[in-house]
Amino acid sequence: MTTFVKWFLFNSIALTTLFLFEQKGAISTIVTNDLSHISILIMVLYVLGSVYVGRLCYLADQAKTIRDREDLFKRMDIGWFAAEHFFSLGLLGTILGLTIATQTSFEDTVTVSEVVAGLKVGLNTAFYTTICGIIFSIPLQIQLMILKHELDVS
Repeated sequence: MTTFVKWFLFNSIALTTLFLFEQKGAISTIVTNDLSHISILIMVLYVLGSVYVGRLCYLADQAKTIRDREDLFKRMDIGWFAAEHFFSLGLLGTILGLTIATQTSFEDTVTVSEVVAGLKVGLNTAFYTTICGIIFSIPLQIQLMILKHELDVS
């Protein structure tokens, strides 16, 4: 089985899983409750990163020389950088969410219900961005491992 076919099968499973999660409303909930929109950024970067890794997998199957494989190995670093920083983006969303959550609690004229509403909105942003960062980092890293295994073995 070629590297590109392995990548394609993995992404078919990942997209099916995302589709099933969306059938339960999970993706829509994340998008609507994230005021920072960092979760959308993470999802878009995941798609772009997956396409990039897919192209590298296709090129790995076509590579004939050791120099070609070394070039692909170097180009793979962009994917690793993206995958590792999804979690960082999620933590940035967490900080923004906590900032939103505590924004109204420092004013004297705010009622308790307004404080609780502000906490809910801010904590939703905090948790959903962190979840996106973790959830979308792992499949991209798996795709890169598929490619790395091919480049290491051959």
